[in-house]
Amino acid sequence: MPSRSHRAVFPPASASGLVRRFTLSSLALAISTTLLATPAQAYSDIYLFGDSLSDSGQFPDTTLGGLNSLRFTNRSGPDYENSAYGSVSTQLLATELGLAAEPSTSVIYQLAGFSDGTNYAVGGYTTAQILASVTDEDGSEVVIPPGSSGAGTVLRVEDGYLVSTGGSADPDALYYVNGGGNDFLQGVITSPATAVASAGNLASAVEALAAAGATTIMVSNLPDVGSTPAGQSAGAAQAAGTSALVGVFNDALGARLAALDGEVNVIRLDTVGILEEVLASPAEFGFASDVPLTQVCFSDSCNVTPYGLGGTAEDPDKLLFNDGVHPTTAGQEILADYAYAMLAAPSVLGLAPQLGTGALNASQRSLGDELRPGAQDRRSGEGVRVFAIGSASGGTGDGETSSGQQGFDSEQRGAGVGVMLPLDNALGQAWGGVAVSQRNADFDVDDGSELELEGQVFSLFARQQLGRFGVQAVASYGDFDYDLDRHVALGQSSRTLSGETDGDGFSAEARLDYRLTAADSLWYNAPFVAYRHTESDIDGYTESGSAANALIVSDQTLRDRRVEAGFMVDRAIAEGFGLYAELAYGKRLDDDADSAEVRLASLPTNAYRAEDLDRGSDNYLRVDGGWRMQLGRNAMLHLGAGIETWDEVTARGEVGFSYTF
Repeated sequence: MPSRSHRAVFPPASASGLVRRFTLSSLALAISTTLLATPAQAYSDIYLFGDSLSDSGQFPDTTLGGLNSLRFTNRSGPDYENSAYGSVSTQLLATELGLAAEPSTSVIYQLAGFSDGTNYAVGGYTTAQILASVTDEDGSEVVIPPGSSGAGTVLRVEDGYLVSTGGSADPDALYYVNGGGNDFLQGVITSPATAVASAGNLASAVEALAAAGATTIMVSNLPDVGSTPAGQSAGAAQAAGTSALVGVFNDALGARLAALDGEVNVIRLDTVGILEEVLASPAEFGFASDVPLTQVCFSDSCNVTPYGLGGTAEDPDKLLFNDGVHPTTAGQEILADYAYAMLAAPSVLGLAPQLGTGALNASQRSLGDELRPGAQDRRSGEGVRVFAIGSASGGTGDGETSSGQQGFDSEQRGAGVGVMLPLDNALGQAWGGVAVSQRNADFDVDDGSELELEGQVFSLFARQQLGRFGVQAVASYGDFDYDLDRHVALGQSSRTLSGETDGDGFSAEARLDYRLTAADSLWYNAPFVAYRHTESDIDGYTESGSAANALIVSDQTLRDRRVEAGFMVDRAIAEGFGLYAELAYGKRLDDDADSAEVRLASLPTNAYRAEDLDRGSDNYLRVDGGWRMQLGRNAMLHLGAGIETWDEVTARGEVGFSYTF
C-alpha cells in the first residue's frame, strides 16, 4: 500500500496505558501472526469501506488496553468479559482469501509503529463518511460516534483511499463496500427521499472505485434495521416503518449499481435474505429456537435471556445479536461464509464445461484405440467388425481462482458400441465406421460441490493408408444433461444450490503417422502428429435451494484445442495376441478456462465472474498401452490403460470386445 503521512492525532486519555502495555511479547506475537502461511492468494489485496459491521479495529479497546482493538461483536470466551473481541465478517473473509483486513487509521497502530492496513471501515460511519473515506482528503477519520462517551472526539485522520493512491485503484484487488445502518440510527434517514440520498452516497463510493480502476467490488445491501433488537424496541409500527425505508434504500442502491453492469464485476450480497433464512430456521444454524432472536442480545440492554452475558446458560453462539444491532461472532461467521460463497461460485460453476470436453475427449481416445492398424482384420478387404468398449478415467486437479486454490476429483465413465467397415480403395487399405456411447462424468469439488454429466456421444471415424503414411480422423457430437450442485457453508449450517440444464459439444481430430516398418510386418511403428479441437456448450440456468444464495448462470462455452507429437508401436494379433504402446507430448493451445458469469437471483442488477481457472501448465505427457487377445477365429478381447500427466495426473483404463464377420 502506498505510504501515508500522519496528521494530528488526538489520543484518548488512556493512550499512555496503551504504550505501557506494548510489550516485547505482544510485538513478537503480532509479528509471528503475520508470518503464518496463508492460502494461495488470487487477489493482490482487499480494501474495505463501511461501518461497524466491517470495522476490524479502528478504536482502542480501553478495557484490555495494550494492542487490543475494539470490534463490534462479542468478546471471546471463556468468560466473554476480559478477553479480546472476536473477528468480524470482513476479517474472516480476508483470512479465507489469504489476505488481511487490518485497520487503516488505527491510533494503536500509529503509536506502536505498525503499518496501516486496508480496512477503511469505521464504527459509526454514515454513508456520507464512507464516501469520504474513499474520495476525500482527510476523509479517513476515526471519530467517536454519537451516543458514545466522548462522542465527536477525533482519534486520528488520514486521507481517503483514492487520495492516498493518487486517484488509482489496484485493478487486481478485491473491494468491499457496506453501510447505511448509521444513517437510520443517527437520524439521517427519515423519509424515502433521504433513504434514496443515503443509498446514493454508497453507490457514489462504488462508482468512484470503478472509475479509478477497481474491477471487482463486493457490495452488501443494508440489513433490515427494523428486524434488530434496536429496531424492535421502538415498537411494531416504528419497526415496520424502518423496514420499509430499508427496502427503499436497497432498491435505490440496486438501481444505481445497475448502471455498472457489464463494466466491472459488482458482487451483490443479499444480507436481508440470508438473515431471513437464519431466522426461519435458527436451530439449523446453531441458534436458540426458544427466544425471539430479533429482540434479544448477548451483552446490552436487550440481554434478557439465559444465553446472555452472565446468564445461566451463557453462550453468544446461541444468539444472533451481540447488542442492539451488531451480530455475534456466530452471525459474523455466517456473513463471512456467505460472502466467500459468492466469490467462489463462478469458479466452481465454471468447472462444468470441462465435464463436456472431458466426455468428448475420452470418447475420442477410445475410438482412436479401435482405429489402430493392429486392431483390424489383416485380410485385406474382408470382415466387418463390430465392437463394444467401456472406459473409465479419473484424476485430481486444481487451479488458482478468485477464492484461492480450487481442487477437485474428476471421473469419466463410458460404454459404447460401433461398427468398423473395410473401405479399401485404389490408394490403399482403409477402414471406417460409426459408434455411439453413453457417457457419465462428475467432479467432486473440495468445497463439497458435485457437478455431474450424463449423455450420449455419436461418432464417425476413418483411417486411410497412403503408402507409408497413415491418415485418420474422428468426429464426434455430444448431447448432455447436467446436474450441478453447489455446496455453500453458512456457519454451522450449509445449503446446496441445485441447477439442471442441457448442453452439447463436438470434437474433431486429425492424425498423421509415418510407418517405419515394412508393409508386411506384424509391427506398425511410426512417429505421429495430431490435432484435436473440442468445444462444449452449456445452456444458462437458475439455481434453486436458497433464495439468498441462488444464482442466475449465463450460457457457458469452453474450447479445448491441443496438438500432439509422439511415437507409436503396434503389433497385430499373431499367435493369439497383439499389443500396442504410445508416448506423446501434448500442448494445449487455448487460454485458461473462463469462470461462469453469474448474477444473484434475488438482486439481479449486476453480473460478475471470477478470474480465469488457471490450469497450471499447458503441456502434458501421455503414455498409453494395451493388450489384444484372440478368442477363437473372429473374436478379440482388448485391454488398455494410460496416463496423462505434467502438474496433474489423469489415469484411464478400458476394456473392449469385438467380433469380425
